[in-house]
Amino acid sequence: NRTIQQKRGSAMLVGVGGSGKQSLARLAAFTSGHFAFQITITKNYNDNALFEDLRGLYARAGVKGESVTFIFTDAEVKTETFLEYMNSLLATGEVVGLFAKDERDAMCGEVRNDFVKDNPTMEENLLNMYTYFMDRLRDNLHCCLCFSPVNAKFPIRAQKFPAVFTVNINWFMPWPEAALVAVSSAFLGSYKIDCSDEDRQRLYNMTGSFQALVRDMTDTYLVRMRKHVYVTPKSFLCLIDFYKQLYQIKYEEINVQERSVNVGLQKLKEASEFVEKLKVQLKEQEVVLKAEEKKTTALLDKVMIEKGKADKKAEVVNGQKADCQAEADKINAEKADAQVELDKALPFLHDAESACNSITKKDIVEIKANRKPLDIIKLTFDGLLILQNKKVVDVKMEEKSINKVSAAFIADSYEDYSSKEVSDMNFLANILDFAANEKDNINDETCELLDPYLRYDPDPTKNWSPFPAKVLEPELAGKASGAAAGLCKFVGAMVQYHGAAKIVKPKMDALKIAEARLAKAMSELAAAEAELNAVLAEVAELDAELAKAQAAMKQLQDSAAAMQRQMDAANKLLSGLSGENARWTEDSKNFALRRKRLVGDVGCVCAFVVYCGPFNSEFRDKLYAQFLADTQKKQVPGHQKVEQVSFLVDQGTVGEWALEGLPSDELSIQNAIMVTRSSRYPLMVDPQGQANRWIKSREKHRIQQNPQMCITMLSSKTLKDQIEFTMGEGLCLVIENVENEVDPMLDPVIDKAVIKKGKNLYICVSDQNMDYKEKFSLYMTSRLPNPHFSPELSAKMCVIDFTVTLKGLEQQLLGRLISMEQKSLEDTLVALEEDVTNNTKSLQLLDKQLLERLSNSQGNLLEDTELIEVLANTKAKAKEVEGKLKEADDRKIEINEKREQ
Repeated sequence: NRTIQQKRGSAMLVGVGGSGKQSLARLAAFTSGHFAFQITITKNYNDNALFEDLRGLYARAGVKGESVTFIFTDAEVKTETFLEYMNSLLATGEVVGLFAKDERDAMCGEVRNDFVKDNPTMEENLLNMYTYFMDRLRDNLHCCLCFSPVNAKFPIRAQKFPAVFTVNINWFMPWPEAALVAVSSAFLGSYKIDCSDEDRQRLYNMTGSFQALVRDMTDTYLVRMRKHVYVTPKSFLCLIDFYKQLYQIKYEEINVQERSVNVGLQKLKEASEFVEKLKVQLKEQEVVLKAEEKKTTALLDKVMIEKGKADKKAEVVNGQKADCQAEADKINAEKADAQVELDKALPFLHDAESACNSITKKDIVEIKANRKPLDIIKLTFDGLLILQNKKVVDVKMEEKSINKVSAAFIADSYEDYSSKEVSDMNFLANILDFAANEKDNINDETCELLDPYLRYDPDPTKNWSPFPAKVLEPELAGKASGAAAGLCKFVGAMVQYHGAAKIVKPKMDALKIAEARLAKAMSELAAAEAELNAVLAEVAELDAELAKAQAAMKQLQDSAAAMQRQMDAANKLLSGLSGENARWTEDSKNFALRRKRLVGDVGCVCAFVVYCGPFNSEFRDKLYAQFLADTQKKQVPGHQKVEQVSFLVDQGTVGEWALEGLPSDELSIQNAIMVTRSSRYPLMVDPQGQANRWIKSREKHRIQQNPQMCITMLSSKTLKDQIEFTMGEGLCLVIENVENEVDPMLDPVIDKAVIKKGKNLYICVSDQNMDYKEKFSLYMTSRLPNPHFSPELSAKMCVIDFTVTLKGLEQQLLGRLISMEQKSLEDTLVALEEDVTNNTKSLQLLDKQLLERLSNSQGNLLEDTELIEVLANTKAKAKEVEGKLKEADDRKIEINEKREQ
């Protein structure tokens, strides 16, 4: 910080990758208020791109006068000419060919105002202003060079570029153990760990000691195996992060298991107590059930007797009902017949009503006003009087003229009686009332009196009327008066109605007598049915009482049966879970101890995953033994022996890896754990290609979606497109044949430098924001048997030595030989291993489901018969799978013996 705050102050930070050089440089620039800049390396980054970046820095520092910190690492030295430019920049501030003359003159013009202000006595010319520009540039542009001493070119560059190495050099030495402990306490101090303050401090000391142990082991490994392994502070930070992640998972796992086991044990205890209560209740229930059975039997006998009486009564009533129904059917038939005749008469009645309705008050007034009505009108009113049985004059003959035809006819009563009728205000209403209510009073005598008025026969020999048409012909009357036409039609219609109605009336009278007789029979039937209903009501009451008694008895029987089923199921369940009960009881005593010892156990396992990947099997075992010993030495709570494989994965997962093509030796399983559990992307040293084959088999479903984009090499021209596609689609990217270095373009991907904008995730690769999905996976493999990866790369990626072991090689060779000579035997072994893996996973799942169902049950366990059945089935399946696994072990031994032959 002090260096870059001085004018022309630049520094070189020398240390292995991951020691914090760039982080410290950025922090110093921030605290000093400088603009920090670092170039972004791409595949096409060259001298022109560097010049473009330098021009921007010159504009900030020289023209604008801003303080700028230029961070430049040895990973960004694509060609040695980059260092030549940096050497010139630090020595003189000028870079040959950076600006053309017109660009330089333009910059001098931009600083003119500042030059005049700061140097009022100097001559204002281009030379002086350029000198002023360069002085301000060198004062404000501070270079922070971050180099690694393990780089083979480091001493050569020190000789070739003196100005670069004459700046203030700050060496970053390996962090002492005290510093590591301080960092550990800073990161883990606020993290929730279930331990005392003393144990927490011991944990801090243990993590710092692990880093020192690994650092010492790398020196030994280099001497013995001639292989470079680097441990940096970034590796230590990865250890801390992985510890926090794994501790939370394991701690929660123990808590969930403890909660499930304790609840399960409590449920089993409650079930056992409930069974004893059920036995007592079942005996009491049997006594009550016998008494209810006796009571119900007596009531059933009484009901049967009463039902017999009711059946006899019902038989009698049904006979009466059948007779009544037959009589009713007969009457209905007669009624229908009468209705047919009545329907024939009704049209005449409707004609009469419509005729009356056609007469208006105006027509009546017109008749009243006519002092000398025509003879047809007078005779029409005579027909109306005769129809209503009203008084008319005595019969006598007089000359009448109808339709200009004169003849002798019956004298009319218009002057004496009809004129009075017409004068009545209710004349039309009375006629309509007559049609509605008195039409049945018309008799044959009335119709005979009206016969002269209505009779006419076209045959002259049969016609006795003096006129060539009916006297009361509506059409003729209509010529004289509209009212006369309606009244003529009314009289004729009523006479026709009487002719039809006199046929209906006898039938209607007989119908009334039959209906009266039927009503009497129905009354007698109703009385009989009432008597029957009373009997049936009594029987129904007895039935209800019997049903109630039977329901009570059935309820008792069901309750007793349910109790018996519960007791049988409970005994079966308790008997089947006796082994689990004992195991869970033992486990419940150890949960507190396991939680306490989790502090050291997680630390050892995390250190193994983070640090042991680059080592071979021998050195891994030594290093892990040192971790365990150091844990005990520092008295950190933990087990004396922790199997890292079983601690991190189950047998089902290991079996899946074997089916995917992973050798079954201990080293390969450890490597697979590091690949799948590490928070960093794996870089696998794979001279025999077994890691490559396993990864491709493991990720075959994702690779098959687009093999050309998912498998590549660093030399591929489409590497950037492949990165963008696989990250955006959430696929995997397998980079093969990696040598000692990795393209700097991959650094943001390797560092997982994820940018979140809204709901979307991005990673900036070569100045381009690429979509990123969390399912994305990156795998790198190297065919070199002894690659020399830089400390920076070792810190960023999880380096794993996948070199085949003697045991793994023996298994693979034996498998290939057997597949050639005895293919059926090898196929049998493969199928058997697949069955073992599936059965192992099924057994683990069944055990988990058994405990979950038991602990998550609500209320009394024995009242949930469905759950009991599920638990019993689960236990039965678990026993079946255990048997299959035992049988598979025996067959596997037999097959292996045949293979060894």
